[in-house]
Amino acid sequence: MPSAEYDATPKEVRNFALVQIGMVGAFLVVLFFLFGGSDADYPPAWLAVALLVPIAIGAFFAERVWLRASPLSPDEPVHELRNQAIGVFAAQTVRKFFYCFFAMIIPACAVTFAGDYGGWPLVIAGFPGLAVIGWETWPTLRNTSMTAAMLDSQGAESHLVESFLDT
Repeated sequence: MPSAEYDATPKEVRNFALVQIGMVGAFLVVLFFLFGGSDADYPPAWLAVALLVPIAIGAFFAERVWLRASPLSPDEPVHELRNQAIGVFAAQTVRKFFYCFFAMIIPACAVTFAGDYGGWPLVIAGFPGLAVIGWETWPTLRNTSMTAAMLDSQGAESHLVESFLDT
């Protein structure tokens, strides 16, 4: 049986990814100006690197999300397998988003609150953080193929990749 499952369509998964990327970007812009924008000094290089490390760790954990998918039973009807596969992929997309988002936003906000660097920590973590969120959550051929490999590992034909190519 697959792990956490949602009732979703490929279009809904794409819309979720787009909305999250857009909202996180808008949230970062608002926070940047709320914390003084670029009026403060740019942080030292060691702090900029320190803000990027949690993003890399979040990406590391997001890359392993697809490994937690349980294989689908090959005895299920094709339509049911497809729906289950899309549901599992949707759940994985949400999990990947949370790993990447919180790895970016918590350290950036902590440094912004604690330091006198204005909104610079949000910019330093925001651009690469948004790129990682987009890379991990958008249903690309790479992302759907990795999940499909786990779901189909016991002989099921989930047609997950085709589901996202058809729409």
